[in-house]
Amino acid sequence: MSQENSYGKWREHIGPFLQSKLEEFHHFGLKRLTIDELWLFINESLAKRKEQNELSLNQFVNFVMSLSVNDYMNRIRMEMFKDADLTNIGHLFN
Repeated sequence: MSQENSYGKWREHIGPFLQSKLEEFHHFGLKRLTIDELWLFINESLAKRKEQNELSLNQFVNFVMSLSVNDYMNRIRMEMFKDADLTNIGHLFN
């Protein structure tokens, strides 16, 4: 079973924590972030964990609440670099 499916069963159950985390992100300027985008970010972050053992519910909630706006912005920056045409940035390093 994939992690997203195994943790998906808890999405509704931890709704208040997700809402709290979404409000935190909105407070720091990410006002257009939706709950679905936050959930996708959580699942992507889980997939990148070094420890691949399944988390208990309280560990999962702790993981969600420990994610920061900085973590999300790093993900956005990495996506921008992956999609960018980097052939024209050589002048930045000269």
